[in-house]
Amino acid sequence: MPKVFKNGNSLVVSVPKSYAHQLSIRDGSSVDWKTTDEGLVLITQKRARKATEIDPRVAKLIDEIDKKYTQVWADLAKV
Repeated sequence: MPKVFKNGNSLVVSVPKSYAHQLSIRDGSSVDWKTTDEGLVLITQKRARKATEIDPRVAKLIDEIDKKYTQVWADLAKV
């Protein structure tokens, strides 16, 4: 669990890398906080992806399919 630390006159909470990646939080990202009955909720702004960006999960699937069907692609190239 991340700990709170002091930075100047502010208290800072770090965002674990896995969550930052899932939420597309980067250095300089705008975030907000919302108070709920359960505590604080971090609110992020959805950033529009560039047309050339590929979701890493999709890229991984493409790579797996490419490896699985290497021979099929080779055979199709001969047709």
